Amino acid sequence: MVNELFTEKYRPKNLDTVILPERIRKSIGPGNLQQNYLFYGSPGLGKTSLAKVLASNYPVLYINVSDESSVDVIRDKITNWCSTISLLDGAEKYKVVILDEMDGASDQFYKALRATIEKFAATARFIGTCNYINKVPEPVQSRFTCINFDFVNKEEERDVMLQYAKRAVGIMNKHGIKIERDALAEFIKRNFPDMRSIVNKIQTFVIQGITEIKTEDIKTLNYSYRDIFEIIVKSTDAYENYKFLMSNYSSKVDDVLNSLSNELPEYIREHHPTKVAKIPQLVIKAAEYQAQRVHVIDPAVSMLAAVFSCQMIINQ
Repeated sequence: MVNELFTEKYRPKNLDTVILPERIRKSIGPGNLQQNYLFYGSPGLGKTSLAKVLASNYPVLYINVSDESSVDVIRDKITNWCSTISLLDGAEKYKVVILDEMDGASDQFYKALRATIEKFAATARFIGTCNYINKVPEPVQSRFTCINFDFVNKEEERDVMLQYAKRAVGIMNKHGIKIERDALAEFIKRNFPDMRSIVNKIQTFVIQGITEIKTEDIKTLNYSYRDIFEIIVKSTDAYENYKFLMSNYSSKVDDVLNSLSNELPEYIREHHPTKVAKIPQLVIKAAEYQAQRVHVIDPAVSMLAAVFSCQMIINQ
């Protein structure tokens, strides 16, 4: 249970189970890939889940562009994949390339991608996802149907929030966790609109053996990375902290970096109010390391440096 990620275990398997505003569901239609799609918006809104569902009936090549952003990926992986014809699927069936986290690509990648999309227009479809559409050049955007996953009005937001609550309760019930109605509302509100964060935190509850959650518990239980926050606030043995971070979080770099700007300020406000004045410095530092993350050989180094830098800010 500890090794199986709930975000994968409970990832939607078909179009009906993907939580989406009706606006997006209508724009996708029945899910036939007659065009290329670029899904953009805040983290945890279901962009990658929808991409994988749409591609589930086709041969698929998945590329995490933030990790594989060189032009060689286009030449060696994508072009070779699109050029071959499967004997089982036949020439008439599309191949699908999922380009996850496309906003992390290099300029050379984008330039090569434009030509590749056109070259294989008859045999391949491309589905891209990104958080920041402004980082994707317009000539690349023009080759996709771009769909905004961020909410366009309060009605969309309320509808999706209700669906999140139902999905969260369903997962909790499967693992014997009872949650009060008000506690559920507060839990969803604090993590909205990041469904990935909600599922990750439910897994944390399961690992910790929690079976009942009340409203007053949410402040204590709501932090996926509370142990990291405590390392930051409590200046303990540096080498032991290094070993702990590498052993437990080297594969969760993006989530940890994101928590330093999203969850750490709230944690400090609730549990260490005398340190609230340090929040601007912490957020700025987290932003710096998030920006650097794609430029280092080992992303875990960015995570370590970010945590230790925040620790220095708190304790200076």
